[in-house]
Amino acid sequence: MRTIIATLAVLLVSASAEAQLGGLLDKAIQHGDKLKKGAKVVQASRDFTEEEEADIGRIVAARILSTYPLVKNEKLHRYVSLVGNTVAAYSARPTLEWHFAVLKSPVVNAFSCPGGFIFITSGALEQMDSEAELAAVLGHEIAHATHKHILKEIKRANLMSAGADLAQTSFTGGGLTDELAKKLGDIAFEKLFTTGLSRRDEQEADKTGVQLAAEAGYRAAEYVKFLETLQDMEGTSSMKTLTATHPKPGDRVNYVKPLVADKSRGVVLAERWVKWTTQ
Repeated sequence: MRTIIATLAVLLVSASAEAQLGGLLDKAIQHGDKLKKGAKVVQASRDFTEEEEADIGRIVAARILSTYPLVKNEKLHRYVSLVGNTVAAYSARPTLEWHFAVLKSPVVNAFSCPGGFIFITSGALEQMDSEAELAAVLGHEIAHATHKHILKEIKRANLMSAGADLAQTSFTGGGLTDELAKKLGDIAFEKLFTTGLSRRDEQEADKTGVQLAAEAGYRAAEYVKFLETLQDMEGTSSMKTLTATHPKPGDRVNYVKPLVADKSRGVVLAERWVKWTTQ
């Protein structure tokens, strides 16, 4: 618990949620003005640079924000950002510029965009009872970013595309081309909202999310509790998007349970959860 409190104390000096998002929509618009055409040909198999990853993340995040508005609750945004940054500090990419925000929507879901842009819906938060649950869910989304699951799907779609125009368009130091940016955004957005990631990627994110929450000092067993809540909600309208893009909650419960060796280890922080999430 001392670890969590100490880390949060440092993060309390961080900027507001709006500032942490970096004026996301404005940046996306400004970025569009910088996109260049006529780039050189490069191999499609090369890795994205961190700058390119962030560019893709901003594009996808802007599309998410055009679908769901941000919750008008600065206190809640700040809390989610603090918890998210605490967990991210234990990830494989602690120096990545992480951004966390809450979307106003009754659907139960969370989204991880490349470059460290993490969103969670108010509908998902309503199903939680503790900070430990939030930490594990954010850990799952952080894991998607650290393992670069969306970027790998983008590269796979690039290589398998019948039309090789993605392979024939270069990433340059000046940023993404406008045509490529749209295509990459379409691929990533479809993965998040329609087809979902592979079962293997989701299991990897669940495993890493549990590990990150535990390393940060939270009770990882609370994640099982959250997944069991989702299992009870299966078939409801608020779960349609999540179940369409993720394995069944029951299957996730069965996978995650054995990963939690000590079910009593770590803090839950239910009282602090109530304090920060109640207006």
